[in-house]
Amino acid sequence: MLQQFVTVQDSGGKPLKRVLMTTSEDGVCVADPGMLYAIRFGVAAPITVSPEQVFNFDPPIFDALMAQWRAEKQTCATTWAKLGQFQPMDEDEDDDFGCDY
Repeated sequence: MLQQFVTVQDSGGKPLKRVLMTTSEDGVCVADPGMLYAIRFGVAAPITVSPEQVFNFDPPIFDALMAQWRAEKQTCATTWAKLGQFQPMDEDEDDDFGCDY
């Protein structure tokens, strides 16, 4: 399975690297990359977040956001804007892991 990474803006502003699972009108289903095995076997579950919290993933920009977070426990809106808001494609709507909406 090809994994697509996205950046999720946590409620406190912390950037989180997540694997895109599915999208729907209810939100974007994402998972912690380290939890995919547990999700596959039903021990853990992905979560659904608001589309406004989901951004494209770019390693250098993600690293810059993490550096900001580590230094000041906040991030810069200008840096987030460089990632661009995530826009789902039609094939993203396949439900392989089943998010609870």
